[in-house]
Amino acid sequence: MTKTTPPIGLIQTLFDSLLAEPPWLDFLRALESWLQGHHGAMVLRRPRPGDPGTLISTQSNTAALTVLQDHLFNESPILDLPLDEVCILSEMLSRQELTSRHSRFYAYIQEYGAVEDIIGINLEEAETGMVFRLRCARLTGQPNFTGADRERILSLLPWLRTAISLYARQARKDYQLSISEAAIGQLTIGSLVIDEQGQVLITNPVAERTLAASDGLALVRGNLIASGTHKTALRDALRRLFDREDTSASETLQLPRSDDRYWNLLMRRTATRPGLDESVSRTALLLFRDAGGPREVSEELLMELFGLTRAEAALAARLVQGESLSDAAESLGRSRYTARAQLAAIFAKTDTHRQPQLVSLILHTISQLWGEASTDD
Repeated sequence: MTKTTPPIGLIQTLFDSLLAEPPWLDFLRALESWLQGHHGAMVLRRPRPGDPGTLISTQSNTAALTVLQDHLFNESPILDLPLDEVCILSEMLSRQELTSRHSRFYAYIQEYGAVEDIIGINLEEAETGMVFRLRCARLTGQPNFTGADRERILSLLPWLRTAISLYARQARKDYQLSISEAAIGQLTIGSLVIDEQGQVLITNPVAERTLAASDGLALVRGNLIASGTHKTALRDALRRLFDREDTSASETLQLPRSDDRYWNLLMRRTATRPGLDESVSRTALLLFRDAGGPREVSEELLMELFGLTRAEAALAARLVQGESLSDAAESLGRSRYTARAQLAAIFAKTDTHRQPQLVSLILHTISQLWGEASTDD
């Protein structure tokens, strides 16, 4: 039997697609052509209750994707496949089994895509723990996938594994960069991402040095702990944070460090992103700095704390410094119309309605981190 070899053009598109926005999409379209399929998709982060995950798809029906990610992902018989095995839905389940055991999923693929068969493979990237789920479909009137299609995907695996390794490691670096931006120009700010078990996932250089020196905070078997008698205070604060349904909630804490100094900690829930292990479902961002350090309201910190864009953060910082909206617009070189539109966006993101209320919220949040967090004994 002739060995299947993927086209050079498909391989080239695979790697080129990693640099595109969104990534993977051009490859999925080329894969559809090669497999004579439709609805090519790559799941970069598995959906979970309350979390739609991250999905790249050639399917342009946004409503269909929303239904799948928000409601039907856990009913799919082809979501959690054995790693490294190319699976074909029509071989896994007969039509009768599919309609009886997974009736809602079957109704969904018929209503939104006229799908008759699906082929897919799950691949794990060892260094990051990310699991990539590649899928392609055949529609009504087309033949089911066969062993020949399985061989096509298997022939692509050497290049596909390299591509997912490149993507996963870059996604992790991007995640590290995103949490480090809050500390740009403020080298006394530590930032790290932890999961609900207290496992440290991402750190910036300040946090790395602090943990290595066990200066008030330390690592034990990969878990974040506080020094001395404050272990329980940190653990309880994190438990309260993860127990709350309000994902915008925060916790503050003051922990002793060396030389009678203190760390001020601000902890808040943050959305899980590609670049983390498949098993991670909930994460929190922890920012800390010396309680005796000078207070600063930087654009980078406002971006991290409130999810502002850089332009919005620059405007908010000027308002906190006491400038009027007109003065801030002029000093930033923006029209008053643009500044008003950006202020409206800031109000929406911070759940405020007036400029004094916004300034008060920012100063209160910054004070919790910089010098007025409560001490837990």
